[in-house]
Parts: sequence; structure tokens; C-alpha cells
Amino acid sequence: MCKKTTVGIFLLFMIMLSSPGLCKDSKDDEKVFAIQERVFHKYHEIGLSVGYIPDEDFFNAYPVGIGYTYHFNHYLAWEVIRGQYMFTQEKDIKGKLENEFGVTPEVFLEPKYMVHSNLILKPLYGKEALWNKGIINHESYLIIGGGMIAYEKKYSNGETDAESDPSICVGAGTRYFLNKNLCMTLEIRDLINMKKDNTENNIYLGVGLSLQFDLLPRKNEQDETVEKLRGYLEEKKDNE
Repeated sequence: MCKKTTVGIFLLFMIMLSSPGLCKDSKDDEKVFAIQERVFHKYHEIGLSVGYIPDEDFFNAYPVGIGYTYHFNHYLAWEVIRGQYMFTQEKDIKGKLENEFGVTPEVFLEPKYMVHSNLILKPLYGKEALWNKGIINHESYLIIGGGMIAYEKKYSNGETDAESDPSICVGAGTRYFLNKNLCMTLEIRDLINMKKDNTENNIYLGVGLSLQFDLLPRKNEQDETVEKLRGYLEEKKDNE
């Protein structure tokens, strides 16, 4: 009997703690949210990007490109097109194979350019204090899409050919808003290139600078409380 009474008192105590009617004063019924609407949202974005692909077999690749992105809302965007030309630098491994071992690969691929179109999901948004002298807004996003990559196919006998292969792109990035129209992006992408002989994964590390804009003026998004306060002040001014 004593155990039942103890359990009953404990359950009643837990219910009292969890019940908003018993544990909270009526004046606190209104919920307060710290989450704010995202700022600097624009529909259109044109971006320049530079990057580095460290894990190509025989070349260090430095993609340089331009792209256009359409932002449907705060959470979803479409990178309609992103084209990048590859500047390449031959790795030491190729020279060592030829000079030290007298072996030249029968065929090797030098990346030339790639084109992708991607869906962008933007679930995370936040602010950072920069040296306690200012606030920088940023959003993090996920990338998934596809396209193609083009190679120059080089043979050991000196002949060359061209090869274009499907490419899948998955990755993540962060966009830092420098002001209302300018932002900087940091990205990492996994490029799954389905070559004719094999499928190869390449890691892309990139940085970009983007210009965001609207083609038509947008209606400013205002907080309802701010609008009420502005109306009250205007009414008070008219009555004076």
C-alpha cells in the first residue's frame, strides 16, 4: 500500500510539472519565438567559382566556371546550369613512370570541362558575430544533381581523342552573405564520373562569389508587430 501511495504521489507530481495549466501563469500563455525570417533572399543568382580536384590520376585539375541559380524560396533552389573549364597541371607520377621506369600508360584522360545542373536544399540558416564588430548571415545547403564531363583522351603513340561521360554530383556548401546582393560560397562536391572503362569518384573543393538580384521589385516582408507599431505612431502623429 505504501508503494502504491508513493508511486501515485510521484505520478501526480510529474503531471503537475508537465501541465502548462498548473505550472505556468496565465500571463505567459503567449509563446515567444527567437527564430527570425531569413534576410537577403533574392530569386536570381549568378556566380563565379574556382576550385581544385586533387585526386585525378595524372593531373591536378583547377576548375573555373560560371553558373546561374534560381531560388524558389528560403529552402529550395535550382542550380539551372554550372559550367566549368579545367586548367590542368601534370602530376609527377606520370613523369616518374616515364623517366624512371620507362613505362608510359597506354591511354590516360585529361579533364577539359564539365557541365552540371543541381537541386539545392537549404535547411540551415544562422548568424555569426565577426570579431564582435558586425554580424554575418549564412546558410548551409545540400547539393544533388547530374551532368557530363569531357576529357581529352591521350594515347601513348601520340594520338588523341575526345570522350564525354555522364557525371553525378552530390555535396554540401555554405553561403556567406557579404551584403544584400553579394555572397561568398564554400563547397565540397563528390563527382561520380561514369567513364567508359570504369566509374571514378573525384572530390571538388571550391570557393565562389555570387551576385543575387530580383528582376522585379519585391514586397518587403515585415513583422506584424512592427507594422502595428508603425501604424500606431502614424496615427498618433496625425492626432497631434
